[in-house]
Parts: sequence; structure tokens; C-alpha cells
Amino acid sequence: MRDFFKFIAVFLPFSLPLLSEEEILIVKVEVATVIWKDQNTSEKFEIVDENILIDEALLLEEIETPEINLDMIVSQDEEIVFDFKYFEEIPEFINAEETVNEDEVIQIPSFFRVIDKTKHELNGTMKRISAVPDIELGNHKSWYQPLKDELSTPYILVSDQDNQCVIKVFQARFPRVHAKCAMGPDSLSKTYIMSKSEFNVKPLIGKFKLDIEKPDTPEDQKELYVIDEQRRISLNEFHYFDHPKIGILVGVYSYPKEED
Repeated sequence: MRDFFKFIAVFLPFSLPLLSEEEILIVKVEVATVIWKDQNTSEKFEIVDENILIDEALLLEEIETPEINLDMIVSQDEEIVFDFKYFEEIPEFINAEETVNEDEVIQIPSFFRVIDKTKHELNGTMKRISAVPDIELGNHKSWYQPLKDELSTPYILVSDQDNQCVIKVFQARFPRVHAKCAMGPDSLSKTYIMSKSEFNVKPLIGKFKLDIEKPDTPEDQKELYVIDEQRRISLNEFHYFDHPKIGILVGVYSYPKEED
């Protein structure tokens, strides 16, 4: 079924109105999850056997870099000799330098795709935070996305591990972030995790349905730690959504990056 969505997503952009660059506001989002270990608190938490974090979430696209095994490359003993009489002269227009106004050319990045860690904005900050005692920092990732209205913007799956988190970065009158995290029972067991191809065709299909079989035995009850907070933000700032046991760090930056 997912192959069908990949196929149809290729042709969908040709049937939809194209947006000009001036109509697209792009942001770079960077996140990491937090678990506070061995933290004492007087706050009491609900004990439940089930929790639903969200109905649908988008799984970020990851591009795998092919690995080149140098040991498998066969060397040839024959020497390659170039006879330059068969080469044409390089045309002058290739060597000519062309003046380009950088303000007019803005490259649109791939949306909802994991960015290489070397291009993170908060590597230094995350390294310092990870040195704090009794803190477990994980799921550090970043991506580009258009800044659209709330209904058009998906929740992004940040973590499906112990601290399960999704976030939505959208535009109302001002940029806003809605963060949802939970730890305890599996809060994603009834969440449909969309691929990027499925999200691209969602306007044609509507809400996805998840086929779930009811377990024969009831789930074990666990303490439930929950973050469900929406706040107005300013771009190019770092935000922390707090809880005595869990947390999520969020940075939202303008694109192209503003010079200091």
C-alpha cells in the first residue's frame, strides 16, 4: 500500500497550484528529548493502562548515504593516457564569471527530511546540556519545513522510545509550537505513522485508519507523565517544554539564516 502512495505522490505536484517563493515561509526546526533520572518530586501522577498521544504523526524522511567499500575496488595495471588532440577547447562562456544577486536566488530545501548532524544549530548547546547530572538527552534531530497554518501542518514524530514525543510548528498570527510528550504506557500504539509520500497525498485521501487488534490480556498499569503545551514563539530562539520527569528542547530558525 505504501508503494502506491509513493507512486501517486510523484504526480500530485503537477496537478496542484504551484506556490511562488514569496508565498513560502520556511523554518529550520531542531529538537531533542529529555528524561530526568532519579528526580524526586512531590507531584502525584495518574496511573493508567492506556494513553493516546496523537491520532497521526509524520515520520521524517531519512536519506541513506551509500557506503563505498574501498577493499572491493579492483585496481587496473594498465595506465590510462590522455591524448589531448582529441579534446576540444573549453568555450569562453564557461570560464566567464557571472554576477549573481544572492538576494534573488533562494534555494528551497527538501521539507520534512532529516538534516545531517554537522548542520545542526545546537550541537554545542546539546553537548553542555548532556553534561548535566541525572539527565538523559536523546533524539537530537533537525529538519526544514514550510511555516503554514495549524490545520495544514502535521505533527512530527520526534521519538517513539521511552519518552514519546511529537511536535507541530505552525503559523497563526505568530509562529507557534505545540509539543506533546508522554512516558509510561505505549502512547503511540494507536497512532498512524505517516510516511512523507502518504502525507503528500493526504489532501486527496483524508484521515488514515490504523488497523488494531485488541489484546487478549489487559495492559499493565503505569504512571503516566505527560506534556501537552502550545505556546507562541519568536524565531531564532531556543525553547524548553518542562516536566518533573520528561522534557523536550525545541529551536525554530528562519531560513535563509539571518546574519548577525
